[in-house]
Amino acid sequence: MATTTEPLHNQLHPFLLSRKKLYQFLHLIFLPPTNMLLGEIRNSANFHELEEVYEGGKILCHFFDHLSTEQIKKENEEYQRLFVGPGPFTAPPWESYYRSKDQLLFEEWMYQIREQYHQFGLQNIKENNEPDDHLLLELEFMIFLTDLSLQETKPERILELIASQIHFLEKHLTVWIPFFCERVIENTKSHLYLGAAMLLEDYLIQDLTYLVEIREVLTGD
Repeated sequence: MATTTEPLHNQLHPFLLSRKKLYQFLHLIFLPPTNMLLGEIRNSANFHELEEVYEGGKILCHFFDHLSTEQIKKENEEYQRLFVGPGPFTAPPWESYYRSKDQLLFEEWMYQIREQYHQFGLQNIKENNEPDDHLLLELEFMIFLTDLSLQETKPERILELIASQIHFLEKHLTVWIPFFCERVIENTKSHLYLGAAMLLEDYLIQDLTYLVEIREVLTGD
């Protein structure tokens, strides 16, 4: 990769674009399910590729092949039960919950994440009212960083952005997401959320591995 004369941003473009699409898919799949949303996912996602590479992708492919209006209603109820309430959360979608000794929100990890958002000129529109370390916000941040990487042409800046993504994965997403996914997998019979949780966990680990390998190639470390 680093030995060709082709500009770095051209070399990395297919990889970064693929990453952006997968993070966008994961973000969509953890939004509240509606007829329109799940229809959009079914019509736009590359399920053939997902089922070839990921076990969770196989489960999601089967789910979307048999999607019905009645099923969407059930998935909406399951989404509320798992991630929203009322009542005790089955699988709370906040990082601090899993990293805090007392399972509290607005803990130090959330403020670390807020600082990283601010470094890139980002701010949660519900800052101080809702935690900044929600799963959807963290996935949005990865989409944002990947998009910046796609737009950048300076090699040194691309490397900085890759380093920022590695840091966010190492210090945040890959630390708490396995516990979140375990809660989902153990507490649902929904093929949508079973597949989504399996895919999320597997992809984050794979993405971190690939980014580290690319950094090592590019820097010679």
